[in-house]
Amino acid sequence: MYRLDETTTVLAPTYPLDSTVLVHSHSPPHIATVIGIPSYERPDIYTVSFHDGSIAEYSESSNILEATSPLSSVLPTLLPSWLHDGVNVTMFLFDMPKPRHGKLYRDADHQWIFYPGKTKDISKGILLSDLSANCQNLLDTGQLFKGHKKFDRVYHSRSQLQLQDTVLRHVSAHGLQSLIAPTSLRQHTSLSDMIKSYRTLHTTKSTMD
Repeated sequence: MYRLDETTTVLAPTYPLDSTVLVHSHSPPHIATVIGIPSYERPDIYTVSFHDGSIAEYSESSNILEATSPLSSVLPTLLPSWLHDGVNVTMFLFDMPKPRHGKLYRDADHQWIFYPGKTKDISKGILLSDLSANCQNLLDTGQLFKGHKKFDRVYHSRSQLQLQDTVLRHVSAHGLQSLIAPTSLRQHTSLSDMIKSYRTLHTTKSTMD
């Protein structure tokens, strides 16, 4: 319960404290826990905490939050529709020396296991803890690929992600006097164009130095 104004009127929030919600700012949506509800000063804002410990705020009017059913004992799946028992995948976890082809299966506890090659020996499987919460991150960071991808494509994807990270770390907002993007960036229509521009600028700067 929370007070919307300075009168005695007390309203029930749409998403109570400690309730579980789906956050539709990602695809698939992420699960989060409500840790802050609207107040008199901020009558439309909910604060949520994600599985990784990060915290975010969303307005109810943005329609990003969705309540999960309290009557259901099974959390809604946040996995892509193509991910199912026996699906072919390529894994290249950060602690793996090289990519591996294999399949994904769930064990008796509904935990996802990656079995490299054609083996189903559980002693050789790799446990993917809380895959529902971590799947999107594995996809975004080039650690999980749908199907058996060629390794050179996997290496290329990983190098592109590393280059993208390098570009983002070298672009500083310190000293900016305008929120309008520079013309040199606005003329690019894709991230690859921006990366090529960054390479050209970096090479030119190195030559001048």
